[in-house]
Order: sequence, then structure tokens, then C-alpha cells
Amino acid sequence: MDLSIIIGSLVDLFKLLILFSVLGFVLFKIFSPIREKLAEKYSLSWAKSCVVLNFIVFFSVILFLFIFFMILGYLDAPLRDPETEYTFFENVMLVLIAVPRMLIASIILSLLAFFFELVASFFMEDVKHKKKRSWVGEFRGIVVSTFVFLILFLFVFNWVPLGLFIYIFFGSVKALPLMIFL
Repeated sequence: MDLSIIIGSLVDLFKLLILFSVLGFVLFKIFSPIREKLAEKYSLSWAKSCVVLNFIVFFSVILFLFIFFMILGYLDAPLRDPETEYTFFENVMLVLIAVPRMLIASIILSLLAFFFELVASFFMEDVKHKKKRSWVGEFRGIVVSTFVFLILFLFVFNWVPLGLFIYIFFGSVKALPLMIFL
């Protein structure tokens, strides 16, 4: 293997690390006060409030993307016969049928995000000086968590994003394998 390919790959990994770390830090600064208010209002622990907030955010984003792609597909589709076109009620039913898949995907994603939040919080603490967290310590924790995220999702679990996409948008339960047991 050529040394320039290895160096180029490491530079690309470093670029992704910086980009996702900055994005993660901005999201941390936006959602951290919301998580604290959620924990205070419903008297939740740190872990429970993180999982609940992750679930709410992921479900909202997935639902928005699902409806956005449905509208985009409707607008970009060629003109069809009005009798074969979906009605508004049928479109709403398609969304309602997809909601259980969205709920399951949101639970999976919120637990995955919680793992990376645990990693980040572990490295955010400044044990040596026993003082309150600074933004440098917070950014350091997010960089380490982002590095773990990139290593896992680029090299180990690279099938997860496409698998979740296919499950949310096209997933269904096939009846034939279940009919064998009846």
C-alpha cells in the first residue's frame, strides 16, 4: 500500500473528526440546557433525561424527513391519472403505518447516541483539577466521542445507516415466513 494513500486517508479522517466535533459541540451547547430543564421539570436523572431527549429529537427528525421525502416525491412525480393517485387519507395512512418503524428506529438511535454521550461525559470531566467543566474539556470529550463514533461507523458498523434508512422507508413485516408456523 502506498504511503500517500494512508496519509490521505488519515487526513480525510481528521477532516471528518473536526467537522463532526464542531457539529457535535454546537448540538451539545444547544441541547444541554434543554436536557437540564427536562431533568429538572420531570425530576429525571442525567441518564434518563439524555435518553428521553435523544428519543424525542430522533423521532422528530425521522418523522420530518419521512414526510419531507413523501412531499418531495409527490412534487417530483410525473402527472398521473387522478384515479390512481393517492388521496390525502391514503398518504396519512402511509405515515401512520410507518410510525411504529420510526419509533423502533428512534429507540435504537437514542440508545446508540447515549453510548457516545457516556463516552463524551467521561472525557469531559477534569479529574486532575477537580473544577467545574470548561468549554475546552467539553470539546475534548466530544472530540474523543466523535473519534470513537467515526471508527465504529466507518470501519465496523458501516451498514447501519443504510440499514436504518431501508428499514424506516421500505421496511415491512413479511407474512410468508410467519405463515410457516401456523
